[in-house]
Amino acid sequence: MSRAGVPVVVVAGFLGSGKTTLLNHLLREGGRAGSVGARIGVLVNDFGAVNIDAMLVAGQSDGAVSLANGCMCCSVDRDGLDAALSTLLRPSARIDVIVIEASGIAEPRALIRMVTGSDDPRIRYGGLVYVVDAALFARTRHEYPEIDLHIAVADLVVLNKIDLVEPAALDDIRMVLRELNPTAAQISVIDARVDPAMLFDPVAPDADAPDGSGDDAGPVQLTLDALLHDAGRRDSANQDRGTAHEDEHDHEDHHMPGVHGHRHLHDEFTSVEFASTAPMDPRRLARFLERPPVGCYRIKGVAHFDLPGHRQRHIVHGVGGFVEVRRDSWAGQARQTSIVAIGTGLDRDEVLIVLGAAVADDATADDEHGILHITRHLPAR
Repeated sequence: MSRAGVPVVVVAGFLGSGKTTLLNHLLREGGRAGSVGARIGVLVNDFGAVNIDAMLVAGQSDGAVSLANGCMCCSVDRDGLDAALSTLLRPSARIDVIVIEASGIAEPRALIRMVTGSDDPRIRYGGLVYVVDAALFARTRHEYPEIDLHIAVADLVVLNKIDLVEPAALDDIRMVLRELNPTAAQISVIDARVDPAMLFDPVAPDADAPDGSGDDAGPVQLTLDALLHDAGRRDSANQDRGTAHEDEHDHEDHHMPGVHGHRHLHDEFTSVEFASTAPMDPRRLARFLERPPVGCYRIKGVAHFDLPGHRQRHIVHGVGGFVEVRRDSWAGQARQTSIVAIGTGLDRDEVLIVLGAAVADDATADDEHGILHITRHLPAR
């Protein structure tokens, strides 16, 4: 699949919910030596004058791309965010995904508008991940009822610290979360362990990478000084830190097998694959992308349209109703549609039925304006 912009994933959640823990987990498991093998850029925002969260990020030594002394959504405008992202996107960094850890008091809707409103064609919106502290959920909602609105706009709701709550209470929390956001994917975890493959795609190792990111060294979070001054590798130090942390979790797994040791992250989400050699109806496919099924977090793939002027390969990405489409050549590949939907609680039959119904037929052959529902998601020239 052709590169269609670096996804920018926003991680939000109230103070202490586990955002930094989740980010550390993504860096360990999703980094070059991890399960996904992605090169991850990180933008951390903390409310205080000293960005404590940036100091806690795995692989961090002496600087991060960080925005301190104010909530990003209040103290940084779109141009400021674009400037920070541009630092991470310099070609020599070869970033595969950017994760923004928002302040615990940030307004997620404002962050979404900032990312989706960016004019930088090198990025695309990768979704809002909202972390909920199961143990303090009721208290936090009572004291700060505005978090209901934050949960409502999430694309993935991560219910964290479930080991601290009784099963019956957990069921009640899940029910409330589903009422607040009926369509978002929802996952229940301990220690904010979210499978990186749910948020961004695996990347093949690059053995020729000049910074050594293709070898067996530990995952690297690209720090600001490394980006600006091409600082030397810190891989061995990062590997030591990562190993120590994994040893810590191995110890926990040994003593709590029912909680940690037998928990498989991939069991928490489902992927549904659809393929068709027949051309698709653009209007119906656009409806699927813009209004994804309940529990769907991501949609990705390529689409084939047999319409004059639109027979190129269409690369489609969808997150929470935000859609991006790119076009390029089939380059000798067989023309067919291949789409994957990823989420939790997905109804596989429903997804396949809806996509099957989006295959073009005689009834839609004369719909000359249908393709506009796809082309409107192409990047502006």
